[in-house]
Amino acid sequence: MPEEVRSGRALVEPGSGKCVWTLTCGSADAGADLQKILLSDVGDMAKALVPSAVSLHVTIQDQNAFSGAAVEAGGAVRRVDAVIELTTTESFVPLDEFTAQLGTLADHVQGWRVAPTLIYDSTAPRLLGEPSPSPSILVFVERLDGTSPEHFTRNWYIHAGHLDGQEAESEESRAERRREEAEGPRLYRQNRVVEPITPTAWLIHGYTQLQMGFSIPEMPIEPYARVRGEADFDRWPSRILQGPEYRVL
Repeated sequence: MPEEVRSGRALVEPGSGKCVWTLTCGSADAGADLQKILLSDVGDMAKALVPSAVSLHVTIQDQNAFSGAAVEAGGAVRRVDAVIELTTTESFVPLDEFTAQLGTLADHVQGWRVAPTLIYDSTAPRLLGEPSPSPSILVFVERLDGTSPEHFTRNWYIHAGHLDGQEAESEESRAERRREEAEGPRLYRQNRVVEPITPTAWLIHGYTQLQMGFSIPEMPIEPYARVRGEADFDRWPSRILQGPEYRVL
């Protein structure tokens, strides 16, 4: 079996698909119960209800870490408890049954179909159920008011080191990948929203996955510096969830 399949890394190939859901409970106790179920049962649930599923990752919001991701759940505004990312061997697979089952676990569930682009990944493969050694930081971004989808996409790629603004790798972006990966175990993946797969509380146009060896202590008041020459492309502040990521399928 290819290394990518065994490790759960870089699984999305042309003709395959990826979807993401956020789950929120109405109380801290319910959130703790949800986390246990996600780590023990949701992988088998995905295999049973989505036959083409090839990997499923769960990121649990660290209760001691900053979170900027909240929705209304259980009659109160609560931060998101967990994020599920599912990859499949086919695009646009049926997801209603799986989403409905997630709805029995949490007070609020929302999801999107996304198109991922791996920018770099020097993290080590992990066994099923093993948490990421570095916190996973998920940054959900919304297109800046008055700008086009093309502007958003181009400048988001420039921000990621694709200085021509294109999704495809170039000699420059491959050199940047090698430079970043030489800094140590780290991950950066962009996920552009294709469409929502549920009613959603958020308007988002993509989210970034980061594993950099640290968590963010708080949301800066000012947007991050534009170090690569990209134009402003996203609203501020972003919605952030961070905590350990587990591969459960």
